Amino acid sequence: MLTASPMTTALLIALILGTAGSAWLWLVHNRATVIALGLKALAAMRWRESSRFVIEALESQGFSASRLAPDADRGQNADLLLNRGEQTWLLSFKQGVDYRVEPGIVSQLAAAVRDSNASGGIVATLGTINPEVRKHPQGIELIDGATLWPLISPLLPPSLHEDILARSRRRTVRATGVAWILALLVGLLASQLIPEAVVDPARDSAAIPTEVLAPGDSESNTPAPAPAEVPAIAGTEDEQRRDIAASVARLPGIARASWATRSTLVALLDAGASDRQIDGICKVLSPYGDLRYSRVQLQPPPGSEPPVRFLQCTWN
Repeated sequence: MLTASPMTTALLIALILGTAGSAWLWLVHNRATVIALGLKALAAMRWRESSRFVIEALESQGFSASRLAPDADRGQNADLLLNRGEQTWLLSFKQGVDYRVEPGIVSQLAAAVRDSNASGGIVATLGTINPEVRKHPQGIELIDGATLWPLISPLLPPSLHEDILARSRRRTVRATGVAWILALLVGLLASQLIPEAVVDPARDSAAIPTEVLAPGDSESNTPAPAPAEVPAIAGTEDEQRRDIAASVARLPGIARASWATRSTLVALLDAGASDRQIDGICKVLSPYGDLRYSRVQLQPPPGSEPPVRFLQCTWN
């Protein structure tokens, strides 16, 4: 069968890892970078300008800014008043990207909603919201940065929006280059750890170009010794297989030996291995009872032209 060189293996592994990494970077990481850069841009604005974008984003839900301001004397613990039809809502906007909405903030706004007879309240932040707050929102709508950005993004000036997208693309391109370099390094390392394939056990031997090599030197045709002349080997069948593979691997002209199946022994030949050296495999098998009838696949060196052959030991 065809064998893969270490360089081919390295390139294949690098291709798989690099493609997977690139897909994740452009489909997931790039989007997350756009959101992070956009929220930082909003956080760098003055609070009044940033809050105006929040109010415009809420207009799609029927809200509009009230002309009135929150009245601290009436317990309106909020930043802004919103109108939705005839209803009054309280909005608390926390601008920092590192801000984390905790239960106390929600409790205060819920109390302000009750004290001012408002219809509801909204806590919006460019940061995050404590998961415990989401479990018990106390009737307050919660909007974090990741949810807020898609609502505000279409409202930004085109120049700012394009700048954010361009910066995100540059970062993703750099990250993609690093990912491919790492993928190639991993491929090179893996190619040194994964041994070259010698045999495909699932392939039917009839599909492989083969020739049967009878035991005995091609010039002298000396037959292999009869098993009766050598005492049987003790041990379990698995132990005997290990002994056979180790003994065959030590023979001159044999680079490596292993069992592809329970009845097929694969011997990787050195370049220029002679038939007399190959005959030594039968001598190793002869004392091993039923295992001496195993099929021996003679695998030529990787990259060589000779076909795969099968050695059929004959016994008197």
